[in-house]
Amino acid sequence: MINKRIARDVFLRSLKLERSYRPATLFRNPGWNFEDYLTLAVSHHLRTRPDFAFLQVGAFDGMSNDPIHPLVQAFGLRGIIVEPQVPAFEALQKRYADHPQVIFVNAAVADANGSRDFYTADSGPIQQASFDRAHLLKHRIPAERIVCQHVRCVTITSLLEEHGIDRLDMVQVDAEGYDAEIVRTIDFERVTPRIILFEHAHLTNGDCDACVGMLASHGYRFMTERRDIIEILEN
Repeated sequence: MINKRIARDVFLRSLKLERSYRPATLFRNPGWNFEDYLTLAVSHHLRTRPDFAFLQVGAFDGMSNDPIHPLVQAFGLRGIIVEPQVPAFEALQKRYADHPQVIFVNAAVADANGSRDFYTADSGPIQQASFDRAHLLKHRIPAERIVCQHVRCVTITSLLEEHGIDRLDMVQVDAEGYDAEIVRTIDFERVTPRIILFEHAHLTNGDCDACVGMLASHGYRFMTERRDIIEILEN
């Protein structure tokens, strides 16, 4: 029986499918599942790193689908938050007004310092803002509403040097399709985050696989959520 189950699982994986071992009642009652893996990972590492430091790339307003603000509220984490859209950046500063240990940078993280075209909507900041105009069109933002802005770009290494940060324990990226490109710019000889979180929902299979493979080669192991992948440094 065990050999038949193994053979079945191997066959399903060859079709890019995987059998779930979750009890049926938990499928029928999804609200019973505990899925806050990031909080578990952060609280685990806080035991040995009480001065835990993070970098958040693409924070938007600190409220919409934001995994970091609840952690800062709960644990008083220190870190750097980066957001290129000015109105969203100003909303971030207000939201974190009672957390002076958080540094705010009005810029976009990229593979080189300088400036780049950045696309958003004429009505104000949007979560789908991106370096790629086609990304907005894919999310049904009308072409006539899309506006191009020039935004400051900065590398992760430059950010750390600029603000005197010599260690990162967590990097969280939500860059609307540029997540893998940003993760690849981390200089692992300079910093070794214990936790990395990036959104895989907008990546091609090839880009996602390459990014995961690169991180695996550095010793990371993975927890997959519907839109995000959490990488935990194993050693």
